[in-house]
Amino acid sequence: MINESILVESLSCKNASNSIDYHSLPRFRWYGYKEGFSPNLVVEAINEVGIEKDDYILDPFNGNGTVTLTASINNIKSIGIEVNPFVAFMSRAKLENFSSEEFSKDIQNVLSSALLGKKSKLSTYSTFSEESGKSKWLFNSDVLNSFEGGWQSLKKFSTAKKSIFQLSIIGAAMDNCNAVKDGKCLKYRSNWEQKNFSVQSFINSLEKRLQKNVSDLKDLFIPHQATIINADSRQIIKSIQNEFKLCITSPPYLNSFDYTDIYRPELFLGKFINSSYELKQLRFKTIRSHVEIRLHKPISSDFGEIYNTIFKQINNSEYIWSKQIPTMIQSYFEDMQNVLTDLLVKAKKEGELWLVVANSVYVGVEIPVDLILAEIGTRKGWKLKRIEVLRYINRRKTKYCGNINKVRESLIVFQKD
Repeated sequence: MINESILVESLSCKNASNSIDYHSLPRFRWYGYKEGFSPNLVVEAINEVGIEKDDYILDPFNGNGTVTLTASINNIKSIGIEVNPFVAFMSRAKLENFSSEEFSKDIQNVLSSALLGKKSKLSTYSTFSEESGKSKWLFNSDVLNSFEGGWQSLKKFSTAKKSIFQLSIIGAAMDNCNAVKDGKCLKYRSNWEQKNFSVQSFINSLEKRLQKNVSDLKDLFIPHQATIINADSRQIIKSIQNEFKLCITSPPYLNSFDYTDIYRPELFLGKFINSSYELKQLRFKTIRSHVEIRLHKPISSDFGEIYNTIFKQINNSEYIWSKQIPTMIQSYFEDMQNVLTDLLVKAKKEGELWLVVANSVYVGVEIPVDLILAEIGTRKGWKLKRIEVLRYINRRKTKYCGNINKVRESLIVFQKD
């Protein structure tokens, strides 16, 4: 039986966790992404598995592209699948090669266009600016208009140059957003009204970001372009033609985070979606790890004894904060079971799957996600090599978490036998 006695900690001292700050690394720093894990883990996996000329690396939950960017820097073929169109765009943009000299020539024109500004259609939409009439808003209208001026100036640029500029313009807007990402939501800054973000603060942020682009384009050429697919990994893995030697990925954690809502400003700013309906449809394409929509009912529940024991405790609790929590938990493991099954079919003989996950807590009950997924994987045909503890994550104290102050973040290593 799989239990905590098999846990090891040989990687905990190698800066492999997603807690490692890589925002100073060239190209990685073009856009911050709290959920991304360290490039060190990707390098560790590449060295251990041994990637040959015809092999490729797969990441079905590619996020900001740590796996695909690290593989590309090391001249290794890779495929990344990401359901969020903005996040998929982000990972593509970080891979673009362009002459730093040619890029520099357009910076002043873009800054001048941003300074002049253009009226943003988002000014009166939802809570995007004070013109919406709401008591709180994400952006001061001057910032939105400055953003739009810079954005519209890129129309005639080539794809590579335009993508890099667009990513920095979106980043500059978020630097001047009245709300920041805070755990599972956007939270207004404590002094957001006093910040008084303006055209000039937006221009300053944009200029700093563009100078980083110039520096990194000059210093770090990408020798191999990864393939980034914007799609639901639950549907698309089956259609990938070649078998992978290494899959390294971190699926959404079972923490009720709605990542589509966290990146809602970027999705609208970059015109990736244009309505609340499109945002809702995107939520249905994600792993069922949140309760923001009424989830499709799961069918499977045969996930092993550990799951059965934990699920009964949570399902029978009178202190649950949402009636959808048990459905979400069952749905999450059903989705992950299907993903693990599809990945096994697409793995080469002795190919490996490196899966970074974290445990969760509901109604004071800890869900050992790593052990449950390890059990599901072995039942579906994967050979379990080991489970590494990468770190322990401090939990925010709430009335629902009981006395559990920390949960472990783990790496599950499977091999196709």
